[in-house]
Amino acid sequence: MKKKLLKIGLFYYLYKHLKIFRNRKPSFHYAEFGEDIFVNRIFKNYEPGIYIDVGCYHPFKGSLTSKLYDKNWNGVNIDISKTSIDLFNIVRKRDINLNYAISDFDGETVFYENSPINQQNSLIKANENQKEVKIKCFTLNRILNDNNIQKFDYLNIDVEGNELKVINGMDFEKYRPNLITIENNNLLLKDYVNSNIYKIFQQNNYTLVNKIGVTNFLMPNNLAKDFMNLIKI
Repeated sequence: MKKKLLKIGLFYYLYKHLKIFRNRKPSFHYAEFGEDIFVNRIFKNYEPGIYIDVGCYHPFKGSLTSKLYDKNWNGVNIDISKTSIDLFNIVRKRDINLNYAISDFDGETVFYENSPINQQNSLIKANENQKEVKIKCFTLNRILNDNNIQKFDYLNIDVEGNELKVINGMDFEKYRPNLITIENNNLLLKDYVNSNIYKIFQQNNYTLVNKIGVTNFLMPNNLAKDFMNLIKI
């Protein structure tokens, strides 16, 4: 019934605005585990910069970039959910908001949808009840090049198990964000540091500086050396 109603213009308009404003006011943070507090501590002395948010989901709920936007940052938000991007288009007017999949190739793929806006929508199939949806797919390099992004300060990746392919589609010699946050559902840190994802970060001179909840924080080795000064209160 809900999916049928969402096809009605007025209902979909009200649905989008409800999705935004029911999550507009945080207690102290927007992110699930308060990761955005730590992101803002790292960037507290930075001039407004540029972020890239892959798997952006919602402009407020769970967002690691909302507080940066409020501090006059801007950037690129990307999600496989059209509804997610519709929400960003309403409240992130300075940003570029893109309804694409990000992987290690350019072309077309499918994702598996639980509902129009859902944190578990993914390029990886989880169960037989998910709807298969076709979507255009690009590497992160292609997105950055097409949108004339020569440099950016912060990269967030939350793509429900597809993180390795996102990383494989980025040129670390050309792009050196000062901070990368990436979803990591490995409970034990030793499992993560032995993973292919972390090996790629090590090869490109990034080091793990923190883990909050299911989010890992990585910085270039040269900045990581000054990590404690960056987060001073």
